[in-house]
Amino acid sequence: MQLGSDILNFSHREFEKKYMANEAVDLNGARPAMQPRKALSLVGAPRILSLNQYECFSGVSPNVVALKEFISVQAAQAQPALLIGERGLRQEQVARVLHQASEQWAQPFFAVNAHSLGSDALHTLLFGARGVIENCHRGTIFVNELTSLPPLLQQRFAAHLEEQRWRARSGKTSGPRLIFATTWNPADIRAENRIAYGLVEMLRPTSFAIKPLRDRSEDIPYLVNHLLDRIVRRLGKGPHEIAAGAMKVLMEYPWENNIDELDATLESAVACTPPHQIDESLLPSRIRYATLKAIPTSGVDLPKMVDDFERSLIETALRQTHGNQTRASQLLGLRVQTLNMKLKRFAEHKTEITEQAK
Repeated sequence: MQLGSDILNFSHREFEKKYMANEAVDLNGARPAMQPRKALSLVGAPRILSLNQYECFSGVSPNVVALKEFISVQAAQAQPALLIGERGLRQEQVARVLHQASEQWAQPFFAVNAHSLGSDALHTLLFGARGVIENCHRGTIFVNELTSLPPLLQQRFAAHLEEQRWRARSGKTSGPRLIFATTWNPADIRAENRIAYGLVEMLRPTSFAIKPLRDRSEDIPYLVNHLLDRIVRRLGKGPHEIAAGAMKVLMEYPWENNIDELDATLESAVACTPPHQIDESLLPSRIRYATLKAIPTSGVDLPKMVDDFERSLIETALRQTHGNQTRASQLLGLRVQTLNMKLKRFAEHKTEITEQAK
């Protein structure tokens, strides 16, 4: 595998040996009514995977360059990996690219959302007789929020990783590749969760920390152009451009939810305007005035700024609790009924909470 100009190249000899040989056997014994299917387009030539088509690789910061190199190195191996980073950095997309760049690209990829299932259901899904670990073979399994898993599952994963290491040293097939994601810094979990800390330490040699957008603002113009192009195609809109002033605001904003929040902000600006240049006035007040040091001479719309800030807090709480209104109301110090009333008010004013937050 080689990395050059953000493109990963790798051959398909193993794929041909495994699948095309079986194809020939099937065709030799086929009845006249059965016609051979056409050769797969991916077989017989090097496969090219462009990293520039994914937003998680958009940018020129040292962190993005290192992430591309991490993919290049890890794709040539079958070891488990750990992605460390805040919410909204598209860790699952990184895991999918790593799977596609590896020799196991033709095998299944499973993404397990640890937030959506209880402890017993997760255990059955992952380690049951018909679970994904038993049936995924040489594919890839992505598990988010590793350090938030129940302690029993963390212990099972630690034992499974040790078994994989032993099988690999013995030259035996080690099963599916495991890729984990966590939002916690390993240094912060040592005292709180010893099992999780030991598991993270086991994965540290093949881990990568993705920096938040506020620590690499130089990547934001590349991200904005990438996301805008995708949004206008999806919405069927004409070309949109970001004015210099608006781009400056976007680069200075801290982006608590990183790429997800930036994506939602741009989609909102594009959806409500015809094709033209997006200036500062089309950005939410909470973003425009986040670094406000003086009130502009034209004045501000304080009620709208307060509404925007309230809506932003509610969106963040719902996103953080994965749409659970009871837990979100607890984080906000509100009653559930009060939160419901606010959501209805936003809907009546056509500023309802985005589906991504719910």
